[in-house]
Amino acid sequence: MGGTVTGAATGKALDFYCWRIEQRLIRIERERVEQETQERERLKREKLEKAKLEQEAIEAEMAERKRIQREAAQEEERLWYEKHGKDYADYADYEDEEE
Repeated sequence: MGGTVTGAATGKALDFYCWRIEQRLIRIERERVEQETQERERLKREKLEKAKLEQEAIEAEMAERKRIQREAAQEEERLWYEKHGKDYADYADYEDEEE
């Protein structure tokens, strides 16, 4: 009879020990998955941020090129009027008024 009680108690203790180990392993796995998910999300955010910064840099460069082209065209127009005289400038204004 004593062996049966000892065996049952030992069995219960082993079951409890195994259950605790199993719970611990489940918790460790859950934490690992959560960390991996957070890492993937962080990398994704960094990638999107980098792409956004690159796009902003491209847009700024395009705006700068457009500004330079506009300034060059204005300077070219100023030089043309300077070379051909004020009469053309007045005539151009007169044409605009008729339209």
